[in-house]
Amino acid sequence: MTFLGYHASGAGPRRALRSAILRHDNDFGFDPRTPGWPVPRLRVSCIVPYYETGTLATECAARLAAALHAYQCAFPADPPNTQIVVIDDGSATHPFPDDSTIGPVTVIRLPENRGRVAARNLGLQASRDFDVALFVDSDVLVHPEQVIRTCGLWRPPDHDAAVQPPIVATLFSTYRAGPHDFDPERALASATVCADWRWSCRFQPSWVADPGDWLYVGRRFDLVTGTDFFRRWHGTVGPWLLPNMVLGGCFAVPVEAALDAGGFDESFTGYGWTETSLIARLIACGVRVIPQVSVPAVHVEHNPAHHNQRIRDTALAAAHRRFYTEFLAHDLD
Repeated sequence: MTFLGYHASGAGPRRALRSAILRHDNDFGFDPRTPGWPVPRLRVSCIVPYYETGTLATECAARLAAALHAYQCAFPADPPNTQIVVIDDGSATHPFPDDSTIGPVTVIRLPENRGRVAARNLGLQASRDFDVALFVDSDVLVHPEQVIRTCGLWRPPDHDAAVQPPIVATLFSTYRAGPHDFDPERALASATVCADWRWSCRFQPSWVADPGDWLYVGRRFDLVTGTDFFRRWHGTVGPWLLPNMVLGGCFAVPVEAALDAGGFDESFTGYGWTETSLIARLIACGVRVIPQVSVPAVHVEHNPAHHNQRIRDTALAAAHRRFYTEFLAHDLD
C-alpha cells in the first residue's frame, strides 16, 4: 500500500482516507452489462438488518431465498454454501418470526435497538466463512436473478489474483404502497434501473447539505453512464465521492476485505450514511465499485408515516457533516 506523509510522532508513514479515495483508480476493465464469462461459484451470505418492519420483511427474505436457490441451481453438481441472516435489532412490536416458512433463515436477536450499523456488523461477523456478503434492507425486494447477477460481476475466470474482489452496488426503483394494496409481483415487474437517481437526476434544493452544494442545484447528472459505469470516476463528480454511489438498501462486499477493514463505523448511529464508512475504507484500500444494472432491486415505501422527510433530511445533513469533516480526515493504518 502506498502512503503519503508521515505521523507527527515520527512513528512512520500515513495516508489520509480522503486522499486515498480521491486517488482511487476504479477502472475494473469490462462492461458490467455484459461481463461475458460464466458465473463464479462463491459462498454467499445475505444479511438483512431488521427493525419493526413487519410482514414486508418476510417477503424480502422469501425473495432472497428464491434468488439464492436460483444461484445454487447454476451448480447442480456442487451447489455453493449460502445463508440468510436476519439481525432483529431489538424489535418489540413486530419481531421477525421464528417460524418462517421460507427456508433456513438464521435470526440473531438483539435485546435492545442498537442501530442498523451494529446490526450489519453482527451479520458480517456471522459471515466469516463466506466469500460474499450481500446486504439487503428489510424493506427491499430483490429480483430472482439478483444473486446470479451480483456474483457474475465478481471476477473473470482469468482474473489477476492481486486484484481484490469488488463492491457491487445494485440500482433501485421505489414502489409506494399502503399496507393493503402492496403487490410484490407488480413492484418487481415495473422496476427499472433508470428510476434510480444515480442513473439520472437533477440536483434538488433539498439535497443541499453544505453551502457549496448550492452550485449544483438544478444541474443534471448522469452518474452511471456519464462515468462509463463508474470506470471513469475520478475524484469527485459534482458534490459526490465514489463511496456515495453505494446505497445501503442492496449492495455486496467481499467478506474478508470488509472484516480486515474493521466493518462499519458504529459512530454513524442515526439515519443516513450508515453504509458509507465501510465502503470508503474498502475503496481507499483499492477495492473497485461495480454497478449492478442488469436487474433492479425495489425499495418499498409501504408506510409513508414512517418516513418523516424533515427528520430524515436533518439526520442526513448531520451524517454528511460528520463524514466529510471528521471521518474522511482519519489516517489509514
